[in-house]
Amino acid sequence: MLKKMLAVLTALTLLCCAALAESAVSADEVVATINGDAITVAELEKDAQLLYNAGYVETYPDYDATLQSMIREAVVKDHLQKAGYLDFTEEEKAAFTNDAQAQWDQLISSYVDRYLTEDTQEARDQLTQQAEEYFASMGGSVKVLTDDLTYQAAMDKLQEDLTGGYVPTEEEIQQVFDLYGAQYQAQYENNVGMYEFYTQYYGYESWYVPEGYRAVIHILLNVDADVLQAYTDAQAALDEAESAEEGADEAAVAQAKEAVESARAAVIASRQDVIDDIYARLEKGESFQSLIAEYGNDPGMQDETLLAEGYHVHAESILWDPAFTEAAFQEGMRQPGDVSQPVVGAYGIHILYYLKDVPGGLLMTDSIHDEINEYLLSSKSSNAFNAGYAQWQQEVEIVRNDAVLEQLKAEAEAEAAEQAE
Repeated sequence: MLKKMLAVLTALTLLCCAALAESAVSADEVVATINGDAITVAELEKDAQLLYNAGYVETYPDYDATLQSMIREAVVKDHLQKAGYLDFTEEEKAAFTNDAQAQWDQLISSYVDRYLTEDTQEARDQLTQQAEEYFASMGGSVKVLTDDLTYQAAMDKLQEDLTGGYVPTEEEIQQVFDLYGAQYQAQYENNVGMYEFYTQYYGYESWYVPEGYRAVIHILLNVDADVLQAYTDAQAALDEAESAEEGADEAAVAQAKEAVESARAAVIASRQDVIDDIYARLEKGESFQSLIAEYGNDPGMQDETLLAEGYHVHAESILWDPAFTEAAFQEGMRQPGDVSQPVVGAYGIHILYYLKDVPGGLLMTDSIHDEINEYLLSSKSSNAFNAGYAQWQQEVEIVRNDAVLEQLKAEAEAEAAEQAE
């Protein structure tokens, strides 16, 4: 609620004012009436700017969308009033006012904290007065916030009645899961790279997990920078030799491979004493997790969730250093509890622990179940609301002044064309 108020109050109206100043249409001209109550050009301009600032429309000014929004809001308020949804007890009204006052105080406080340069009582008092005057000039007040809270509470009661106590059944939830889950599966079942690209790089959700993932944790040992650089340089030279445009020179590739093996051996040798100590302590029964805490240098392994869940790695993964992926699927990594041989990667030496297998396929998690439940409730509410709105609209007298609206749109199009030249 407070964020909404901030957006409304801080949306600059200079653009609106400039448009009105140059417009041949008077700011007091009536664009529409609803039950005799007028919507003026000035009000339309203001709401057009607010809708654009809030991201509800793509262009400014979108007069058609704005007027439609204003009419819709008026129709809904009319129904709320007639149906008694705006009737509240004195205690409820007092609660709305108290909450509104708290939000207003926070709004003023945020303004003061933002612009305060000298933390004195005099400076705070001056900024407080300035904030109150500023937000008042923008049409803000405790009453506006109170009305907003009252309206939202009325809408909550309306939505509750519209859904009629509807609770999605498990069968309905499963049907939605099967429908959309099949789409996820078709997209990712045979394409691990695409799955990781969209779910990890872009953060998209998927209800399907390709088969074959395993969870691993690891000890990352730091290596002297020069020693590690020699390895990465050798690896880069090998990659270049293998991908030569004129075809790989077998002798050059063989030589590059020998250089990589030599550099890798030098990296391992630089920390051999620590590596031997780690395996010896594992052999004695110490937990891998305790050795991570002592030897590991991967910040991710200090995260309790990651330590418990592990990194999810697939043989076809694109997320990880190839050496890390290779270690996760070494011949000796056959079942949970197995430990890899040390491998050298771009960040140092990795010793991996096979934590567990990651369930694959379509998985109905608790969060997905809740998401589908909310989706079904929202759909039910939206459909009921739209059906109700069609009826409520018939009970309201709406008169549009299309001539004024078309003139405003023509002026906006002309100004946009002029600015584009």
